[in-house]
Amino acid sequence: MIGPLLNFTIRLSMFASGLFFIHLLIFWLLGKHLLDHFILHSYFFNYLITLIFFSGLLMNSKTKDAFLGWLFFITSGLKFLAFFIIIYPLFNLDGAIQKAELFTFFLPYSLCLTIEINQIIKILNPNP
Repeated sequence: MIGPLLNFTIRLSMFASGLFFIHLLIFWLLGKHLLDHFILHSYFFNYLITLIFFSGLLMNSKTKDAFLGWLFFITSGLKFLAFFIIIYPLFNLDGAIQKAELFTFFLPYSLCLTIEINQIIKILNPNP
C-alpha cells in the first residue's frame, strides 16, 4: 500500500506544483496580483483532499474491490460538499463570484481528479 500511495503522492505533487506555477505565470502575464482569487487555498485544498480520499480508496481497494467505483463517486460528492463548506464562502466574501475564482478552483480540481481517476484505473486493471 505504501508504494502506490507514494507513487501517487509524487505524481500529484509534481503535476499540481507545475500547474500552480503555470497558473501564477498566467496571472503575472495578465498583470494580476499573483495571490489573488484564493489561489493558494484552492490548490492546497484540492491537493490535500485528493490525497486523503485517495488514501481511503487505496485502503478499501484491497478489501472491497467491487465497491471501489461507488466509493469513488461518494468521495467525489464529499469533495464538492467540502468545496461548498470551505472554499465557496471565501469566493463569496465580496458578494460575487468571479470567473477567475471559479477557474482558480476548478483547474487544480480537474487536474487532481484526472490523476486520481488514472490511478484508480491502474488499481482496478493492473494488467493493461
